[in-house]
Amino acid sequence: MIEPINKLDEKSHLMLHRTSRQDVTNGISVIVKGEGVRVFDQDGTSYLDLEAGGTRPVHVGYGRSELAQAGYDQMCEMAYFTPMGFANVPAMRLADKLAEITPSGIERFTFECDGSEAVETAMKLAKHYHYYRGDQGRFKIVSRRGAYHGVNGIGVRALGIVMPMRQLMEPLAPGSVFIESPYCYRCPHNLNYPDCDLACARELIRVIEFEGPEQISMFIGEPIQQGFGAYRPPAEYWPLIREICDSYGILLVIDEVICGFGRTGKMFATQHFDMRPDLMTMAKGLTSGYVPLGAVGCTNRVTEPIELLNHLHTYGNHPVSCAVSLRNLEILETEKLIENSEKLGRYFLDGLTSLLNHPSVGEVRGTGLWLAIDFTVNKNSRAPFPLENLMSIIARMKQRGVLVKTMGMALELAPPLIISRDEIDEAILILDTCISEEEKAMGLLR
Repeated sequence: MIEPINKLDEKSHLMLHRTSRQDVTNGISVIVKGEGVRVFDQDGTSYLDLEAGGTRPVHVGYGRSELAQAGYDQMCEMAYFTPMGFANVPAMRLADKLAEITPSGIERFTFECDGSEAVETAMKLAKHYHYYRGDQGRFKIVSRRGAYHGVNGIGVRALGIVMPMRQLMEPLAPGSVFIESPYCYRCPHNLNYPDCDLACARELIRVIEFEGPEQISMFIGEPIQQGFGAYRPPAEYWPLIREICDSYGILLVIDEVICGFGRTGKMFATQHFDMRPDLMTMAKGLTSGYVPLGAVGCTNRVTEPIELLNHLHTYGNHPVSCAVSLRNLEILETEKLIENSEKLGRYFLDGLTSLLNHPSVGEVRGTGLWLAIDFTVNKNSRAPFPLENLMSIIARMKQRGVLVKTMGMALELAPPLIISRDEIDEAILILDTCISEEEKAMGLLR
């Protein structure tokens, strides 16, 4: 007799990532099925998933049998062979496809298991580039406070948010340098755009000069930043960062792990800005989460001096993952899901503006189907909103069948790109109700 599936608790042998012992003691929902934009738990309860799998990879929605078929067919043909000294057809075809759709100049690709590994590989490629050009002293990485670039090895060095994840593993390898992020709603420099003259970007010059230009390898950043909740910088920000990097011989690495493959209403968020990266990291929407896969793309300028890439992951260039990715990209294009992200993203954002009537809603923002509601206890001072109250709103949403998550002092919304207007209307209505309930409990409502 098959035992029924219950909530995960302290009796389970499975360890969860970033989940407290108290949450496990209380019981963790077990997601057993997905269909369209909804998932179902062990009790059969249906949830509208506004986080596309929690970490936002499920762009084409759940239950796509054609992706399962692509993986099955490739497993039957050739399931695995080493990425060292040999190639495979799906990886070659995927590299060709990415060369067609990535920003101009990105020509060479290698494939890893996820975004964290992609970031680590990009850092290694940057180091290789400088090493083979005779700049062996360039080892420092500039990132931003509020950044998230994965948690693998040297990638942790660029982690500017979720501080316990970094601090717990310290001391890390030296070479981490941070500047402030372009978070205009709560400017870390206490300035106002555009009078600020983009102080957050110009700070890069001061840091480079202080650290020594001859020691800095790369600058890494998400084109639209997750750490504060889907925050898009001013249009001039990235062109200025690009100009500064060029003037000091520093490589610019753009992290498209979350933003890429239609999340922001364009194939890549880099396309929202007048800027071209030297290297680009990708994952998540690359396979819509159906199988693990990350990628690094770079320019010929980066690869030209490198005689040998001293790097190896067993599952690099994995043929099954690459085959699934090719089918996933075909779905994104033929079903016009990038266009749907742009169109439905505008509809979602228009709907969220109705929530600005709430005393706790300070700002709503979004690019494509990546949106956020930034909360405050005082709209004039933009004072921080207590995390426990944000978590309470999330719990209220779950009770009503909608899954959301927090980023900074914001609620983040990143549904599968197949979401409909009716499902967006449903989400906004429940958001409105849950925010009102929490404000009443906090005494913010008169």
